[in-house]
This record gives sequence, structure tokens and C-alpha cells, in this order.
Amino acid sequence: MQIILIFIESMPASRPYSRTRIMLHWLSAGVILWASLTGFIVAQLPRGNPVRQVIDILNPQITTLFIPFFLWRLALYLRAAPWWRSGATLQQRAATSAHMALYASISAVLVSGLFMMSAPWHLLGLIPMPQLTHGVAALQTAHDCHHAACMALAWLISAHLAAVALHQLGGQPILRRMRWA
Repeated sequence: MQIILIFIESMPASRPYSRTRIMLHWLSAGVILWASLTGFIVAQLPRGNPVRQVIDILNPQITTLFIPFFLWRLALYLRAAPWWRSGATLQQRAATSAHMALYASISAVLVSGLFMMSAPWHLLGLIPMPQLTHGVAALQTAHDCHHAACMALAWLISAHLAAVALHQLGGQPILRRMRWA
């Protein structure tokens, strides 16, 4: 286990993020954008629509498989986060708070997504996944929580992208820190 942690966190001093954190960032971005876009599309389609049926099967698979990677990313973030540092500037504290809000909303989306499943299902056709919520009212509450969490996440992602753009336009190329090479 120690060898894995050393590999995970080893990086040149000139890099603010390890390759592992960068890889997990872009994996997260891809999964979240896919699930968000297809989720909003599905919400506009009637229940019997074949595109909706495929997405309704695919998205729980993708997002459930994503959960361990998200937890890994969250653990690495919490281990390195400056939120506990007393000398952090106001801008650093604001950025840390925004990132914590992103992590909290992603967590809420993933958890509520599991709780809104209306029937047992199989992950990759192999691993049985139980229905966690029973009853019409409880399922509706889970759906409502999921939709609220998705909207909060969409807002936070928009704010995140706007902040990145503002930094880039202001001459602070922070996006460079998330480059693979």
C-alpha cells in the first residue's frame, strides 16, 4: 500500500499536481460532462424513446464505475488541500471553498443517483445492485434530490469554467497546471 501511495503522490517539484491527480481530473470532467449532458437530454425525451432507454442503462453503469475513481480523487485532494493552512489568501480560500462545493455536489449527485434507482440492476451484467429506496414517495424524494444536486453541480461547473477563463484572460494560465505533459 505504501508503494502505491508513493507512486500516486510522486511528482516533480515544478508540478503543482501529480499525473494521477491530473488524470483523475480529466476522467472526472469527461464522466461528469457526459452524464450531465445525457441526463439533461433524457429529461426531455418521452419514456419509451430508444435513445432514453440506452442512456438510462448506460449512465448508471458509467457513474457507478466512476465512484471509486472519484473517491480516490477526493482523498488526494483532501490530503493536499490548502483549506487547513492558516496563511492562505482570500483568493486561495475562495478557490478551496469552490472546489469543496464541487466535491460535495458531485458526491450528492452520485449518492442520490444510486438512491433513485427504481429497481435492482446488475453492474456490467455481473454484480447485483440492490434497489436502495422503496415506495413511491421515497423514490420521488430521491429523484428530486438528484435533480437539485445536478442543477447545483451544473451551476458550480459553469462557475468553475468561468473562473478558469477569467484567470486565463487575466494572464494567469492556470489551465497549464492540468496539462498531462
